[in-house]
Amino acid sequence: MSIVQAYNNFSQLFGSGVNFPSEHEARWQTDRMRYTPDYGWLEQFEYQLLFTADDTKAGHSHHCLIEDSALVATAYTVHSFNYWYLNVGEDRVPIPMLTDQKQHIVRYFPPPLKIQGEIHAVRPYELLGLDTYKQNTVQFRRKRVNLIVPYREISAEEYFNPDDQIYQPLPPCLLGQKVVSPEKVYIIRAWMYIGMPEYWDNLLDGGFRGFKTVNYYESRRPWLREYYAYRK
Repeated sequence: MSIVQAYNNFSQLFGSGVNFPSEHEARWQTDRMRYTPDYGWLEQFEYQLLFTADDTKAGHSHHCLIEDSALVATAYTVHSFNYWYLNVGEDRVPIPMLTDQKQHIVRYFPPPLKIQGEIHAVRPYELLGLDTYKQNTVQFRRKRVNLIVPYREISAEEYFNPDDQIYQPLPPCLLGQKVVSPEKVYIIRAWMYIGMPEYWDNLLDGGFRGFKTVNYYESRRPWLREYYAYRK
């Protein structure tokens, strides 16, 4: 259906006084939403949680795309990824690929590990620019993932007794002092850009030399052990 036909149909239903966008404005809006087909749903909310584990992190080259966001916490993915990056001139394209593998069995491939990143509260309109930059639904897919947020409780009134599994008042000798709890974790969901196998697999399987593994590090946390962290 053409824009003119749509205009005529709506005019018959609602009358001729309805203001419709011009053809140029309608095409501009269509192109603007090309990589964000769910924007109508996103804009119903003031914020969306976004997990940034690439060049959109604070202090990195493309953080300007979410400069109006608020940093919430450092987090780690629940699921494992093979994390590549591609050298493109002076830039790098980070490519996290979701995997079901638990062990490193493919030579020259990045090991399956969790990814460290940042959770940001972003405005819905910022996702328009991000989706275009990432070519959402073509090169990457914006998908909700489960994230692990480690934290510690600080209290000056009570502490957690791990033996009895209850909170108890601080003893008199510690009243007024801050007591830090053992590390705990919380699971939260946020958007993350994940590489689409339909786009990247043929390039990876072809042995293109520009692909390299993102640096990974050891951790003392028993539930983490090793993890990816994208650096500048």
